Amino acid sequence: MLESLSKFLGIEHHDIDMTGLLFSNDPKVSKEEALKRNSEFITCPKCGVNGNRPNMMRWHFEKCKTHLKNCEQCDNIIPRQGVKDHLYNAKKYCNRKCYMESKKGKKPIEMTTEVRQKLSEAKKQYYARCNTIQTK
Repeated sequence: MLESLSKFLGIEHHDIDMTGLLFSNDPKVSKEEALKRNSEFITCPKCGVNGNRPNMMRWHFEKCKTHLKNCEQCDNIIPRQGVKDHLYNAKKYCNRKCYMESKKGKKPIEMTTEVRQKLSEAKKQYYARCNTIQTK
């Protein structure tokens, strides 16, 4: 190894001092301490992910991009598994049961003549905007 290193550097191999290249017996953090730090598992309070301390400190807590939401009906955490970000942000309830419970006691919207007129006006405005965009 010394010969190939000396050939690469273009110097004699007996002039190379290997003490700086080798690991010393007394590093700043001992191997046992590093293993002890990495074996401690912690949980992020924002997203609920478990992991070892160094990685969790690097990617979670204040820097966590994933926030879990609470159900409006039962106040449980809405599960995030298999749900894309834009769909998760729109969710208000953890399941269908909570959604149906939230609708109890509320009157459904009645289709009166005023409501129909408002809907037809909104449709006309939408189609007018679409036509002006297509003509440009």
